[in-house]
Amino acid sequence: MPTPDIPPTAVLLDLDGTLVDSVYPHVIAWHDALAAAGHTVAMSAIHSGIGMGSDRLLPWLLGGHVDDAQAISDDHKQRFLDRADHLRPTTGANALLEDLERRKVPFLISTSASTTEREALLAALGRSDLPITGADDVASSKPAPDLLIAARAEIEGEVGSVIMVGDAPWDAMAATRAGMDAVAVRCGGFGDETLRGAGASRIVDAPGDLIGTL
Repeated sequence: MPTPDIPPTAVLLDLDGTLVDSVYPHVIAWHDALAAAGHTVAMSAIHSGIGMGSDRLLPWLLGGHVDDAQAISDDHKQRFLDRADHLRPTTGANALLEDLERRKVPFLISTSASTTEREALLAALGRSDLPITGADDVASSKPAPDLLIAARAEIEGEVGSVIMVGDAPWDAMAATRAGMDAVAVRCGGFGDETLRGAGASRIVDAPGDLIGTL
């Protein structure tokens, strides 16, 4: 399997959809929360926006300012958490984490998930000990680069020496804007053309395909 031309000194890993198979539970939760608020939105459209922060997702889906955005977001969160027992790690997610730890590759989980969602995702992964930078630490969510810039500062890497692994085009876009190389995993359900168009330099099926290469 090919390796990046310049090996990174550190790795940033998205959590939601990348290490945990959570994209479609999010789609269903958003669909039902939007419907309960009187908004009819196709699941395919919702899927296209998964990976954005909710502050960006709702205006993007509904075409502008949403008066009841917070109520819809809160409803989505509760519906997602109600399904949390069904969440599972993506293929090879834990094996990739163990590989990075074994080879002493510095890494940090970089996630837009809220605190309660993050706890549910980590529980599904079976890891509560992972180093994390979350959206609470920054002003703007993906595809803005703020979260990744904050994570890079925390992990003390330099531009060009950090690689971002994510499942959504918004991850790749944020990484590109932050001056990082982006690797995409297909387990979020996004097509190769979309991921490459957002800036992904490499695409694999799942986290397990990255073992030994980061």
